[in-house]
Amino acid sequence: MTRQSPAAALNKTQSGNVCDQCNRQIRTGNKAVVYATYYDADGWVTRRVWCNNCGNKEIGLPTDGADEVVVEAVYWSGRLVGVTTVDRSRP
Repeated sequence: MTRQSPAAALNKTQSGNVCDQCNRQIRTGNKAVVYATYYDADGWVTRRVWCNNCGNKEIGLPTDGADEVVVEAVYWSGRLVGVTTVDRSRP
């Protein structure tokens, strides 16, 4: 079974609207940077949401057993839309 792409899986998912680094509100229409992981039992899970200014767009040291991804998206009325993959730990 093939895994759904992170951009497709995270598109239209609900998300918080406060940057995990600077604590500023991410408003509807703003870009957001999102870090998510994939574990077989849970699928793609959003772990961090940053405003476009704070977001790190590269994955550092990989986490054991997880497929990790950094995506950019537009925050729209509580959801991530227009999601594109920026960096991924596994091809």
